[in-house]
Amino acid sequence: MERDDISEFLKKMGMRDDQQPQSNQWDRVIQPNSSYLIVGDVGTGKSALAYYLLEAYSQKYNLLPTVVGLPRDKQTLLPSNFIVLDNPSECTKHENTIAFIDEADLQLPIEDTKARQYVVNFLSLPRHRKQIFLLAFHFPRLVLGRYLPFFAAFLLKRPPYLIKFAGKRRNDALTQMMTRAEERFAELPSQEDVVKNTYVVAPRIRWQGMLENSLCSFWGQELFEVWSGTEVEPPKPQKAPQLFPLQDITLGPKMIRGWLADDPEMRAIYPITPEMARKSVPVEEHPFDNSGYVIMEHKETRLRWVKQIY
Repeated sequence: MERDDISEFLKKMGMRDDQQPQSNQWDRVIQPNSSYLIVGDVGTGKSALAYYLLEAYSQKYNLLPTVVGLPRDKQTLLPSNFIVLDNPSECTKHENTIAFIDEADLQLPIEDTKARQYVVNFLSLPRHRKQIFLLAFHFPRLVLGRYLPFFAAFLLKRPPYLIKFAGKRRNDALTQMMTRAEERFAELPSQEDVVKNTYVVAPRIRWQGMLENSLCSFWGQELFEVWSGTEVEPPKPQKAPQLFPLQDITLGPKMIRGWLADDPEMRAIYPITPEMARKSVPVEEHPFDNSGYVIMEHKETRLRWVKQIY
């Protein structure tokens, strides 16, 4: 996308390109009764940013700092005043909180059309319960346009490389924001500078620009590697009739085909039922440029399949 196109997009949002940040700009961006979208590549500081905001704004607004989905054996890495919830639905039981939902791609059913109203209701919670939600996504293309108005600001770490191959959605709002963010991050001299800075697009206050974010007082290598070494529950044993190779049955033309995760050569192909598709989660973007696909996995059977997202 050309620079002039991005500038025009920002003007339509009521913001000037390259507007300089004011003092205490984070205070203007982060406000109660709001949700914030954090997106960026692996290792670019999404969690570091979220924990910094949790610590700073739980104190500023007298909110209870909350983390959703942190592995139980890692919860001792957090301060004693933090609470940990098992899943996002538990946020409905609390008020006056600032909640960080890491790996929101996996924890919210954003790709399930039947759960659309649930997601909308969930993103609406902060407006009525004096809450702040911080949702971190690794796959920004899974954040459908219908959800963008629920976010007060977009906190962009350095985008995934494949954002450059946005395909049919290259002109959508989130892709334009991330393209501009990539330009600004390319100007930074080191990876350390990348982690310590965030490109912010805040439509509600008509501002966009780069802001430096500090590290929280309890940040450390263990928290950075919080998911490393975490035990994953093995899949439940499946009865033989639950998986049938494709060549053994007759499938309709719309039936999804899949393969086992430990069989990347796809020597055997299996059917993916609609129920299995609904319970699948994204595990990686499709490796081909301009493909517009992600690879999904049904955790119970470890069957993988390809889903078109645009």
